[in-house]
Amino acid sequence: MERLTYDDDLFLRMECVLGVPVVNQIVWRFDRAVAPDALRSMWRMLAEGPIDRSVRRARLPGARDSWTAARRSADPVVIGPPIARAAVDRWIEDEAAVALDPIGGPAWRLSATSVEEGGTVVSLVGSHVVGDGGALTSAAAAALAGHAVPDDFLRVGLDDGPLSATAISRADLSDGLGRVGAALSGAARALGRTAVAAVRARSTAFADASAGTPEGTGADRPRAIVAPAEGAWRPSTVVVDCLSAEWSAAAASKGGSSNSLLVAVVLGILTGSGRVSTEDRVRVALPVSTRATGDRRANATSGVSIHVEPGGTYLDDLGAIRAASKQAFRTQADRTVTTTFELLKPLMQLLPDAIVAKLAASGSAPLCLCSNLGARGVALRTIGGLDATAVAMRSITQNTDVALLRRTGGGVSAWWNESGERATLCVTGLDPDSFPSKEHLRGLVEVEFDRWGLTPEFW
Repeated sequence: MERLTYDDDLFLRMECVLGVPVVNQIVWRFDRAVAPDALRSMWRMLAEGPIDRSVRRARLPGARDSWTAARRSADPVVIGPPIARAAVDRWIEDEAAVALDPIGGPAWRLSATSVEEGGTVVSLVGSHVVGDGGALTSAAAAALAGHAVPDDFLRVGLDDGPLSATAISRADLSDGLGRVGAALSGAARALGRTAVAAVRARSTAFADASAGTPEGTGADRPRAIVAPAEGAWRPSTVVVDCLSAEWSAAAASKGGSSNSLLVAVVLGILTGSGRVSTEDRVRVALPVSTRATGDRRANATSGVSIHVEPGGTYLDDLGAIRAASKQAFRTQADRTVTTTFELLKPLMQLLPDAIVAKLAASGSAPLCLCSNLGARGVALRTIGGLDATAVAMRSITQNTDVALLRRTGGGVSAWWNESGERATLCVTGLDPDSFPSKEHLRGLVEVEFDRWGLTPEFW
């Protein structure tokens, strides 16, 4: 019986306890018609692959939930009526808002529609519970290559045969006892580290009293209330392309890489909104995939953080961002280091839903998140022998409202990838007051692209 990891459980709790499901979406834009047979073939491979599964909730407290065969597979590929070119972004948003069910199924959806002016748009949406962005792109790439299961995302949770209620209860009891032991051990080690850190901090407090620069997050800066006081609110999202060669040249001209330019562009959008200023020290979250060949995990993403120092020097020199990112990635890749957070994961997964709901009340969203998916779009580009003009990838939180977004304090989240000669950026403004509309966000993106000599093509 394959159990959910802490990260799988996190996204399941967000959906079942907090009522805010997170989904991942891949969108293809074609300038010609995609053959329906090619889409049906893709759907069949996905239906036989690792995202087509369901969660079995544990019967006993303390036991982890487990994977099982999909209780209800996704409906056959949904072909919608033709839409106007100007309605493409709304169609993409509506597909990202579709209800998915990682417990009862289906947990994913493949859809397509033709564009009246010519072309096709295809969307694949999957619950974050059954797979992170890397898992969804791997499943899609394998399906397009005619394989159901990718090398780095193995299919698990298939029932060899019907399990009796007694057998399931025994398995849950065994797992629960094991998790209690793991939780106590991890908590004890974490407590010991905390005590040592406290002693060290006290002994060096006077020496460090005048060192360092206060970290400005922009969260405490007075901001005008633009959005309504309450009610549902879908965060503004913009999808934009440029030539990959332009992006690479812009990065190189300032001593940076594609990743450091991504950070600079997104930070510029955040600054342009007024949420932060160039005099703030800004923390930037950088997701990192830990997926490897033979991986069985639905969610295999970690993350690092860097700080961009005050002064706006990155506008002329991307070297500091590049160096800080490299160091953070090296530290994250050091498998000999176990963080306190890792030690506490068994305990956190053990917590009942009621406690999770209370703890979530003080949760926060990243001020600046930059996810560089690299050239993953290349493996996804072709459907039925037809190359897409561009491929977009992103993650979306559903069922959000104004109060939730203000309380969690998010800023900008962005996802970037290359699919051949095109580089695609998806930008979401999580602050309803700093990013009150798609048009406003698009204007901020245009300013940043112009600053870096990039020619934008908006979806």
